[in-house]
Amino acid sequence: MNHAALRPLVFVLALLLSLGLGDWPGAWRASGAHASESVSGDPSLTLTDPRLVVDEMAGYALSGQVSVQLSAPLVAAIDRGVTLTFVSEFQLVRTRWWWFDSEVYQHTRTARLTFHPLTRQFRVSVDGAKVQAFTDLTEALRAALALKGWRVMPEPIAKEGLQARVRLQLDANALPKPLQVSALTDPQWKLDTGWVLTKGP
Repeated sequence: MNHAALRPLVFVLALLLSLGLGDWPGAWRASGAHASESVSGDPSLTLTDPRLVVDEMAGYALSGQVSVQLSAPLVAAIDRGVTLTFVSEFQLVRTRWWWFDSEVYQHTRTARLTFHPLTRQFRVSVDGAKVQAFTDLTEALRAALALKGWRVMPEPIAKEGLQARVRLQLDANALPKPLQVSALTDPQWKLDTGWVLTKGP
């Protein structure tokens, strides 16, 4: 996808991020995941089959499938150089039927995606790490939202009686002030998976 593809008035980017199935790009193709365009104007961010897996350091990492669809206002904002900030949260909670859930452990990741018109590149920074540059919005979104390889716990934690859950969302409060009201009230700006329970190991 090139920069010109961002121009149409009604444009939606739909992509399926296949995670935890091996290294990109081979596993992506093998899983049947692909990026495509849609005429739907409704944005969405969904997470399916999130799982905890033991990583090489004996801690826990996440895998799962993320699907994101951007509305025309979101694409237009990216085209104008507005930075989109995505927050991914992992929690272990103890559920209580008589009161609010009790948070036992939390780990958060922040990814920022910005388009630079002069270089025609999408740049992604995750938790302040080295900036990655992409010429394709699909790949940039994948880098910002993919769960594969995200180490959420450095060492095993006894999970008996606890629920593990994860949530991905666009941080409306990180947008420029003039856009925050629209982002908080207009469904065209809403990207949020809600809390999704994870499985395993």
